[in-house]
Amino acid sequence: MLDDDDVPPIDWEALANTYVVANGKGGVGKTTLASNFAGLVAADAAASDGDAGRVLLIDVNGQGNVGRDLGYRGTSIDDEGAAFYEALRTGKPLEPVSGVRPGLDVVIGGAHIGAAPDMLQATYRMRQHRQVLALAVCLAPIARRYDLVVIDSAPENPPLQQIALSSARWMIAPTRSDRASINDGLGSISRQFQLVRKAVNPHLRLLGVVLFGSGSASKQIHRRARAWVAEELGDDAYLFDTIVRYSEAVGQDARHHGRLVHELEEAVASNPKFWDLRSGRAGTDTTVVSATSVSVAEDLANLAREILTRAAEEDAV
Repeated sequence: MLDDDDVPPIDWEALANTYVVANGKGGVGKTTLASNFAGLVAADAAASDGDAGRVLLIDVNGQGNVGRDLGYRGTSIDDEGAAFYEALRTGKPLEPVSGVRPGLDVVIGGAHIGAAPDMLQATYRMRQHRQVLALAVCLAPIARRYDLVVIDSAPENPPLQQIALSSARWMIAPTRSDRASINDGLGSISRQFQLVRKAVNPHLRLLGVVLFGSGSASKQIHRRARAWVAEELGDDAYLFDTIVRYSEAVGQDARHHGRLVHELEEAVASNPKFWDLRSGRAGTDTTVVSATSVSVAEDLANLAREILTRAAEEDAV
């Protein structure tokens, strides 16, 4: 149980629509899923009623790869997490960068956030609950401005994982289909999940596990993965039905152009024709994006709908 003297009052109800995307292993699609989930919901909201600021994306990662997905890495708004770091240090409300996309605000991560656990340990010495709840303290005062908050957590960094998990209502765990990813990645984040839920955030729930970067027709592989997930978590019911298919070309295009996958999908229509490329009429500066982005965008859109539907159903129980 928490000692009220250790932590300022936290409005847990304000965090009810907060999702953390987490895994104990890197390279399983975590940041891609977090960025695209947030971006898709924001784009849908902006298209339907133009209400900006409906979605908040928080990059709790020293690598700052959300900035690559959204194309602001190295630009004037990229402070590499300095403002975020300062909010965690002082306990003041977060000040997101607004309008990174229509309807999407971002709390920027980067190198400064990688150093945050050491800073929190020094600032709140011997107050472990206050350290692990640092993000919740800063997020709760602004969370009601948003219909959805998505947190991208750091792989293989338990202190940052705990900070992210301690601020969320729902955890989504992407994984590759191989046994090492499931046993090592899911096993590691499952232990952090149980620790945080018991110690500081009893509201946290595992919403589901996503098979990421798997062939859409690989039925035998999916059956084995389902069995391994059940072995690791005690139940395969956590697996989402939607599987995000593998496409190295789409991943490269997204990071190279700083576009989300649904934005790449829109760009496919502007691809030059093959005969224009062959004849040289398309020009050397013409951007060509993988047509596979259409299929991956569909997977991500289906997954976003499944995530929100499952959360609503769980809340209704």
